[in-house]
Amino acid sequence: MVETEQEKINRLRVKSHNDSFHCFGKAYIFEKRANYYNKLLNLLTVLGIIVPVSIGATVLGYGINILFLKILIAVAIPFSIFQLFISIVSVVYKWSDELSYANESAQEHYFLSDRFKKLGEFPPKKFIETDHNYELINTRLKARTEQDTEHNIRDWELRMGMRYALREYQKECVECKKIPTSMEYSDCSICGKFKNNLINRL
Repeated sequence: MVETEQEKINRLRVKSHNDSFHCFGKAYIFEKRANYYNKLLNLLTVLGIIVPVSIGATVLGYGINILFLKILIAVAIPFSIFQLFISIVSVVYKWSDELSYANESAQEHYFLSDRFKKLGEFPPKKFIETDHNYELINTRLKARTEQDTEHNIRDWELRMGMRYALREYQKECVECKKIPTSMEYSDCSICGKFKNNLINRL
């Protein structure tokens, strides 16, 4: 049976809504990652400033021949070693690059989600135009997805993104048959089991 023009448009509308849903979930994943790396780098900055500033302020205020300064230096040494260790880890694992990419990918996925959503809600009257518009957005999505694969999205992150999208779009999970009302932990293998991960807690 040959599809009518309207049936073809409706099929693309469904695909657009599905793509919008999944892009929204991916955007949340990278938004949480950006938040995680931002807090780690802020902690690194604080550690790099607070130790020398504390010692410097003590010297300026009380001079160098006081017992408190010796105690402060003794306390500062472990913090300095810890800060050095964290700095090395941040360079090796490229935290700054990961933060930059996470921000970029989150914004791009939110943008694509909105574009797919608008196409699904207000498609052109002719199928050829609808198909053309869909392919333009989908080509951009494919390019972003290819870049995302280099940043190792884990299964628990996908479940977290799924729950966020289900909540936003008021959809029922295919596994637990519930529409999430929060980002609280659940035992569902589709939209849960991500509570104990550090990225989600930050």
